[in-house]
Amino acid sequence: GLTPPLPQLFEASSCTYTYVVADARSRDAVIIDPVLETVPRDLRLLRELGLTLRYAANTHCHADHVTGSGALRRALGVPSAISGASGARADLLLGE
Repeated sequence: GLTPPLPQLFEASSCTYTYVVADARSRDAVIIDPVLETVPRDLRLLRELGLTLRYAANTHCHADHVTGSGALRRALGVPSAISGASGARADLLLGE
C-alpha cells in the first residue's frame, strides 16, 4: 500500500510542484519533477520519512528550469526517468 498522502511540495521561483510517491511496506519512493534548488529539502524529507529513493522522474522536459534529477543521481545514485516521447535525455525512457 502507499503511504498516507505526502505533502505537495512547491518551488516558487519556477512555480513547480514536486511530488513524492512511496510504498508503505518497502519504503521505496519515486520523486516526480524535482527542482535543482530544492534538492536539499527533498533529501531531508526522504530522510525524515525513512524512504529510499529509487527514481527521479520528470513529467515533461522542463525548459523553464533545471531539474533536480541530476543532483539526486549524484547524491543517491538513482536513475532519472522521463517519457521516451518527450525527446529529452534520461537514464530510463518510459512508455505507456
